[in-house]
Amino acid sequence: MARPRPPGRLDALARAALELFSERGYRRTQIADVAKRVGVSPGSIYAYVSSKEALLELALLCAFGAEPRAGALPLRTPSRSTLVRQVRARLQRQLKRARMGALARRTAPDDVGAELRAVLGELYDGLAENAAVIRLLERVAPDRPELGALYFGRLRVDVIERVRAYLARRIGEGRLRPVPDVPIAARLVIETTAWFAWHRLGDPFPQPMDAALARETVVEVLARGLLPGGNVP
Repeated sequence: MARPRPPGRLDALARAALELFSERGYRRTQIADVAKRVGVSPGSIYAYVSSKEALLELALLCAFGAEPRAGALPLRTPSRSTLVRQVRARLQRQLKRARMGALARRTAPDDVGAELRAVLGELYDGLAENAAVIRLLERVAPDRPELGALYFGRLRVDVIERVRAYLARRIGEGRLRPVPDVPIAARLVIETTAWFAWHRLGDPFPQPMDAALARETVVEVLARGLLPGGNVP
């Protein structure tokens, strides 16, 4: 008769796997490392996952705030294409909720400042909410090129293009300040937002920073840099 699984063990295993894959990458993280961090024997891990590949899937589920299906343990080894589809579907659902793509096709409203601040705030919140997923994907990408191609080659490119298209539309309408190069401006917006939204959390010597004030400051500084002087309250 199989021993009952201790309550909370799966959650602890998922968190440990997420932490280690995000710290060390895929190749340098071993099942024994995860077991050690949880405080269990390596063999006990196989009651929850069938392989290291399945452990990565568990880490991704944890990063997304999702849970394995009831009764689905131990998690079977997913194919690489299955893992890519799962990550793509979850991230694309979130991208569909973003308004930037739709706004880039609409004429600017009377209060373009409010619109711009809403766009910047949405971008900041999306990066902050997905910090665990982004950190994990960036860290495992060198060892898992299919995930790297999905994240760097498709999903991140999509976000950059949405910001670029929005800025190009509003600058072309004369509602935002002209810039020397719109694609570079889009990257400036994204990289600045990304650093404060989640990269700063991994800073080995972080500056104490209130999260709400960090968001407000980033949105306001970027908005004031893009709005014409007369539109800045």
